[in-house]
Amino acid sequence: MSMIEFQKRFSDETACRAFLEQARWPHGPECPRCGAVGRAGRIRTRPGSWTCLDCKKSQFTVTAGTPLHRTHLPLTKWFLAIRLITTSSKGVSGKKLAAWLEVDYKTAWSMGHRIRRLLAEPQWSKLSGIVEADEMDVGGRKKPEDDDPGPSSGGSKRGRGASRATVLVAVERDGGARAKRIATHSSQAVGAAVRDLVKPEATLFTDGLPACRKVGRALARHETVDHGRRRFARGDVHVNTAEGFIGLFRRAVQDAWHCISHKHVDAYLVECSWRYGRRKTTAMQKFTAALSGRCAGPMTFQELVA
Repeated sequence: MSMIEFQKRFSDETACRAFLEQARWPHGPECPRCGAVGRAGRIRTRPGSWTCLDCKKSQFTVTAGTPLHRTHLPLTKWFLAIRLITTSSKGVSGKKLAAWLEVDYKTAWSMGHRIRRLLAEPQWSKLSGIVEADEMDVGGRKKPEDDDPGPSSGGSKRGRGASRATVLVAVERDGGARAKRIATHSSQAVGAAVRDLVKPEATLFTDGLPACRKVGRALARHETVDHGRRRFARGDVHVNTAEGFIGLFRRAVQDAWHCISHKHVDAYLVECSWRYGRRKTTAMQKFTAALSGRCAGPMTFQELVA
C-alpha cells in the first residue's frame, strides 16, 4: 500500500478507530480492568468508548493500556507517525516528524518515544540457531581531548569513553536481533546478557573479546574470529551479520537522531531491533504488527523527561 493509498484509507477518526479495534481486539473488546474478552457494550453518547458487562466498573477505549492512552492528538496523525517510523530505513527525527505532522517539536519528540514504547515487547523470545554477538558503545558526548583532534586525525577519536553506554548485540542469522545494555565488558555482565538473549542450545559466534570465552562454555557451540589479527571469517564463522546491525544503528544515530541520551538508548535499540526483525515484511504488515502487538503500557511526558 502506497502512502497516498494509506492516507486515503485512514483519512478520518472513524476509519482509524475501527482498524485499531480490529488489530488490538481480534476476538472482541478486552476490558483492561478484569480482562474479559467480548463482554463489553458501546457507550452511544461517547463514540469509541466501551463499558464492561462483566465487572460493570470499567469504561475504556481502544487506546487504554497503550502509549496512546488519553492522547489529545487525532488518530490520523498517530497512524501517519507510526507508518513513517516503522517503514523508514534509519528512523525519523523529531524535527522531520514535527514538519510532516504539523505539530511542534516537543509533541513530535514525545510521539516518537511513545511509538517506541508501542514497539517494545514486554517479554521477547530468545534467539536460537546460529547467533552472532558483538558489542558496541553508543551515546554520550565527545571526550575533552576530542575537542581539538588535530589535522591528521580525521575528526573525533573513536573509543568507549566514560560517558558512553555499552550494548551487547545478538543477531540470529536469517532472523531477528536483540540488544541489551551492559554495565561493563566483564565476563559476568556479558554472560548475563547472553543468557538473557540466547538459548543454551544455540551456536554462538563472537569476536575475540576475552569476556566471551567463558560465556561460550554454557552454549552448545562457541566459535570466535580474531579481528586483532585481521581474521574476519573462518568458513561460516563470522560476526558480519551482527556488525551489519550495528552499522544500521549507528547510521540511524548519525543521519536521523544525531544525539541520543543514556536514558533513551534502550528505546532507540528497541526501534531498530523491531524494524530489523521485520525487514522482509511489507509496509502494511509492519504497521499492523505495531498496532496489534502486546506493548509495554502507557507513558507520560513526565516519565520521558524526568
